[in-house]
Amino acid sequence: MTTISKTITINAPMSKVWEKVSDTGSISDLIGFLATSVQDGDTRVCSLEGGGELTEKIVSVDPDLNRVVYAIISSPLNMEFHVATMQLEAGDQGKTKLNWIVDLLPVEARDHMEPMLDGACADLVNTLAA
Repeated sequence: MTTISKTITINAPMSKVWEKVSDTGSISDLIGFLATSVQDGDTRVCSLEGGGELTEKIVSVDPDLNRVVYAIISSPLNMEFHVATMQLEAGDQGKTKLNWIVDLLPVEARDHMEPMLDGACADLVNTLAA
């Protein structure tokens, strides 16, 4: 297994960022490579801009911990296992830190997943501050 960990700082208060991050059905409004996202219960289906779909299970949305946990259960990205945590913490001067930790298999999946996460983090810095 490999782990990818990203921490970004968002120029917005944690309550505003949490409002958007915890709305798990609207993730495509925040990340550019997702064309659409539709959630039914704890299942979210995201279509990719380049084609294909991710089917995800929303494991937890915890307002006490300011944390969302989800797992990709089906995708065209050749992953055997994918679970991710997005957790917020208060930053300096009214800003928010978002820690995104992804565990995945096979290890080689990191080669295509890390650039996707880098792009998604850049998108989140912009869309969460808006």
